[in-house]
This record gives sequence, structure tokens and C-alpha cells, in this order.
Amino acid sequence: MGKLTYVVIIISVIVIVSLFWINFPSIFPPSIKEMRNTFSASVTTPKVNVNGINSTTFSLSFSIKVSIPDYSGRVFLASGVIPLGANPCSYLPQSFLPNITPPAIYSSFFAKTFWVMLLNSTIYTENKTFRVSLDAVSTPNNNWVFLSQGFNLNETPVVWIIVFENHHAYRIGVIEFERVGEGLLYIPKIERC
Repeated sequence: MGKLTYVVIIISVIVIVSLFWINFPSIFPPSIKEMRNTFSASVTTPKVNVNGINSTTFSLSFSIKVSIPDYSGRVFLASGVIPLGANPCSYLPQSFLPNITPPAIYSSFFAKTFWVMLLNSTIYTENKTFRVSLDAVSTPNNNWVFLSQGFNLNETPVVWIIVFENHHAYRIGVIEFERVGEGLLYIPKIERC
């Protein structure tokens, strides 16, 4: 075989591997750091409901979709509350159990979105490790899910974004719902932590 044949074989292999990589990126999953840096979250405008006349408890209802490029695994969403002013990346909510169970979390029959319970699980983050028990919604990547979380005016609703990789749970981000002004308007803020 001549030099030209070897060059053609090497170029062919490079082209085939490149085409494979472009068409099937999920075979080479992103690292946790890449997921943390590249995920996006879409959140509908949250609706605030007052739980009764003169009540000091409320519920926040919203739909959320988390998209992680080149990730074929499931996304876990755990909602809870933290005290006003607490750092959403370092504060561990006392409970992740939503006060109000969503009326429906299935966005379609094939989406296979369901509730899961993690008991006494270790959740790894970029700078901290948490030991928690939580209920979460397990959903395919890039899928809309409806959630609802109870809270009072001394609390901030949050959603942890968790992925599983190599049999470990990693929190790649937090969505914090910040109160705007003195009214009951809340806006989602995405934290990569």
C-alpha cells in the first residue's frame, strides 16, 4: 500500500468518527461540569394562590423545562423552601416535600414523568455535599413539567435541578423564586451551583 492509501484511510476514519460524534453526541455524555455550565431552564410566569381569606400561606404554581445539551439521562426536580435571604446554593431546605401535590405532572403519555423518593441520599454539588431525603419529579431531558410549592412570606421557594451520573446524584443548579416589590409577584432566577 502506498502513502496515498494510508492518507485516504486516516481521513476516512476521521470523517466517520466526526459524523458519528455529530449525529450521536449522547453516546459521549457531557461531564457534570459541562452540564452545570450549559443547562438552560425555562420557567413559565409563576402563579401565586392565597390559601384562604387572611391567610399567610401561599402556593406558587409554574411549569418548568430543563434542557441539558447532549444529555440522554433523566432530570430530577425537587421543590422546597428556604428562609428569606438564605443562599440558595448553600442552604439545605428542611423539607423538599411540596405542600401541594401537582394535579398532573404528565406532559404526554410517552414522557414517562413520575415522582420518585430519595431517602438519605448524598447529593454532590460543585463545592458542597448534602445528605438529604427528598421527593422529586423525574422527567426526560427537555420536557415540560408542572409543579406547585407551598410557602409563606418569610420563605423563598426553590427548585433543585439534579442529575444522576455513574450512580451518584449531582445538583447542577437551583431555581430561586424572588419576590418583586411588596406584592405577590415572583420571578425565577437560575443559579448554577
